[in-house]
Amino acid sequence: GLIITLPPRKGEQAGFPPLSRFFIFHSRLGRVNNQAESLDGLLSPYEWTGYIPFDELPTVFNPPKGYIVTANNAVVGSGYPYLITTDWDYGFRAQRIVDMIENAPGPIDIATIQKMQGDSTSLNAATLVPLLMKVKLDDAHLIETRSLLSNWDYQETAASAPAALFESFWNRLLTNTFSDNLPENYWPSNGSRWYEIIREIANQPNNPWWDSKSTPDVVEDRDTLMAESFAQAIADLEGTLGKNPARWRWGDLHTATFRNATLGKSGIGPIEALFNRGPFPVGGGEALVDATGWTTGSFEVDWLPSMRMIVDLGNLSNSLTVHTTGNIQNRLYGWWRRL
Repeated sequence: GLIITLPPRKGEQAGFPPLSRFFIFHSRLGRVNNQAESLDGLLSPYEWTGYIPFDELPTVFNPPKGYIVTANNAVVGSGYPYLITTDWDYGFRAQRIVDMIENAPGPIDIATIQKMQGDSTSLNAATLVPLLMKVKLDDAHLIETRSLLSNWDYQETAASAPAALFESFWNRLLTNTFSDNLPENYWPSNGSRWYEIIREIANQPNNPWWDSKSTPDVVEDRDTLMAESFAQAIADLEGTLGKNPARWRWGDLHTATFRNATLGKSGIGPIEALFNRGPFPVGGGEALVDATGWTTGSFEVDWLPSMRMIVDLGNLSNSLTVHTTGNIQNRLYGWWRRL
């Protein structure tokens, strides 16, 4: 059997060349192997300048732990002598997958893998929510609304009110922390890189990054900026989803629209409505196993996996796969929404 994991389309859309691919091989004999392979770029500036010797490619064969996890995270350390990419994921998705494997309640079967692929646990929330819960708030309404997060399991399902609250808070916190300290071209866009940056300073309440340059006479700390961002997030949600927090839904903010490649951005409303699909409420988010990416300033999904597959090597006919809509452009075809 052969499973191929590809870097997300997001990187290519953002101008990053598809420099490498990682192959996971699993045979019916029970052998498992992870092999990195360099590929040439599609444009001349990214042509190959040489080859990594085959025997020095990153490889794992039949690891003692019995599994291999790769989710666009770094598979080599800083001492590896060859450049594979400078745009690794920072490992939040991979860590969550490892956690689920190591803590599986029983044998890992197809049902277990299905649940794992749909997992929307936010490790970013697991870092920040405990800190936010300790922040002093002077407004009773803010305190009451914050209680939504008290017993949250950090699952960002489409129906989750806490997920809507947290991600609105995260959107504001990320923007408030960095946008006045960085040139516009470097403003944060979301994703695992920014999760890691915030994680690094989260336990440094007086780190200079928390101080806002827009208030030269005041030195803000972490809790001040968190309180401000939380109040802004609630105002945002009340303006968008209404005054009742119990009715907030992450999927009402985080939606996916599948736009026709030819007429989907025509600018003519009736034409777009005829050819586009959505918006659909979805769960998941950035750097989650259920990867449905979005960029600061808009919660709309702007990238997601094109395909997910579970291969049963004991019975290949028992394998499962699902792919994203958008392959059929014929609006009159009966299955156009699903293909």
